[in-house]
Amino acid sequence: MSEQSTQTPRIRANRFSLMTLEWPDGIEDLDAWLQTQCNKAPALMAEIALVLKPPAGIDETAIHRAVGFMRRLNIGLIGLTGDSAHRVIAESLGIAWISGQNVTEPGDAVTVDAVPASVPSIAQAMVVEGPIRSGVQIYAKDRDLVVWGQVSAGAEIMADGHVHVYGRLLGRVAAGVSGGSDAQIFCQQFEPTLVSVAGIYASSEQVPETLWSATVRVGLDASGQTLNYQTHE
Repeated sequence: MSEQSTQTPRIRANRFSLMTLEWPDGIEDLDAWLQTQCNKAPALMAEIALVLKPPAGIDETAIHRAVGFMRRLNIGLIGLTGDSAHRVIAESLGIAWISGQNVTEPGDAVTVDAVPASVPSIAQAMVVEGPIRSGVQIYAKDRDLVVWGQVSAGAEIMADGHVHVYGRLLGRVAAGVSGGSDAQIFCQQFEPTLVSVAGIYASSEQVPETLWSATVRVGLDASGQTLNYQTHE
């Protein structure tokens, strides 16, 4: 007879990377946009974990239609957030309701270099020593982010300003998170899972092969709708 296991279930405070799909007010139908994203990056949309944030006051039927279409596209919808009135809708759809009170800014456990008090005139960049390990999320709110070292696969780094990576980038990176279209990403060795500037993103499969492992700068083109890549030899 085998010994009975002494292990017991445990609840851990692990962090998983969720993204919020913000549904703009005034747009009733997300179908065409969602289909375009799936056509552009099928692997990414199949693996991504999304929380849908509908605009306040939108018709319940529109939410049901959007959720149904996401399911048909096999998009990983975790739940709804936003207006508390949508909680009942989430329950009727059999998905989670994620209260805004549960949202925390990532990176609170990461040690950040102290900013010299002698330079108070501008917002100082957040400087983080790598490696940034898988599962870690870092967000530099209202400033730039500088990572000195590798960003591992499964890690996520974000900033409202620019992002600088002095090392190998394997995880997800986003600049201009609050919508700053002039934000840029500077990377010494470019191998990202996902890259985003001001909400315009691309998965690894969309990154041109000539940029892989190169020193790269990423911003938006003149239209503000497409990522623009530049390399530095």
